[in-house]
Amino acid sequence: MRFLAFAALPALSFLYLSTAVAAPAQQHLTLTPNNTQARLQASSAVSSIDGTFEKVSGSLSYNLEEQSCHVDLTMNVDSLKVGSALIKGVMLSGLMLDSDSHPTMHYVGDCTPKIIHGKLHTQLVGTLTMRGQTHPLTFAVQMHFTGNTLTSIASNAEFDQRKWGLSTLLHTVDPMVKTQTLITLPAPNSATAP
Repeated sequence: MRFLAFAALPALSFLYLSTAVAAPAQQHLTLTPNNTQARLQASSAVSSIDGTFEKVSGSLSYNLEEQSCHVDLTMNVDSLKVGSALIKGVMLSGLMLDSDSHPTMHYVGDCTPKIIHGKLHTQLVGTLTMRGQTHPLTFAVQMHFTGNTLTSIASNAEFDQRKWGLSTLLHTVDPMVKTQTLITLPAPNSATAP
């Protein structure tokens, strides 16, 4: 009987090690302009304003098995690309994003699963710092897969720019701003590709 107990010990150790190895791994991605797009959309009395930040940096950590993620993203305000130099000048002015005093915007958040109307949804719950003010901002998250491989994460939110001290320019700009971030993940074999 003692022999069976000792003989079973290596098998149990292997079982424990194999489950430990199979445990989900935390994945990390450095966010750059090559894999991350951060956009703003606003409406004015004259036209709609679509802008993209050309300089972004940060990090993404995620674990699909645990349905968890952490995002830390910084956007360089001066890098906002919009339709014309006139619109960009207004957007970067002290009445709006105030790039001279506040050269960056910063978002930090964590994924949180939530049941909405009986369906599982993922939200990115965090804070946005803009114009030196930090307020809560929650994004709806869509994860896109190719087969079983996560290929991109898209997140969308809408916020009232007045909370962060932005002007509506005498009510000519809609206070509600839409924002979208798209993170493209590298293909699993991209590190070994020639």
